[in-house]
Amino acid sequence: MSKTKYNNARLVPFILMSIVTLIFLFWAMRQCSSSDPATANQVEETERRRYLDTLIQQDNKLLMQRKLDSIEQAAKAAALLRGMTTPLPGDSLVRGYGVKTVTERVTPLYSTIDGLNVRSGPSLKNGVLARLPLYGEVTFLNEVTDSLYQLDLGDFKPTAPWVKVRLPDGQEGWVYGALVSYYKFKQTGVKTD
Repeated sequence: MSKTKYNNARLVPFILMSIVTLIFLFWAMRQCSSSDPATANQVEETERRRYLDTLIQQDNKLLMQRKLDSIEQAAKAAALLRGMTTPLPGDSLVRGYGVKTVTERVTPLYSTIDGLNVRSGPSLKNGVLARLPLYGEVTFLNEVTDSLYQLDLGDFKPTAPWVKVRLPDGQEGWVYGALVSYYKFKQTGVKTD
């Protein structure tokens, strides 16, 4: 019989590579094994923390945006209030010796008809306190009725609220809002007594 000789030089590297591969596979299986609960729990805990951190960051962004929006709204309101309370030319000033200047904002209104009745309340049923001449000046007290009223004034049938005013002598009363204005002009089409 004839014996065949194998070339061991080719077989040894193959065997060594196979052994190294098997060792690597066993090591990898051990690392990735689900039978190791500590590693699996650690990975799961890390993912949960990452997810919760993302949610917290999103909530913090929304909260900060809401705070910024409320701060912006407050700033706008303060600016609007400051604009409404800043004295304008023509506002009356009260000065005293050694006293700071106090500015009282007054809004003048002018009668647009001759003989405008100033009443004790916001209704035609209330008594007449005074009659204003055409362009008679009164001070607007920043109060109007909640409802609008339509009065038949002849050719002119406006719908307006009643407006609370102060007369030059200090009395307070009510006038029909359609018959006073911030500007001096004569209302036409109104029949007066």
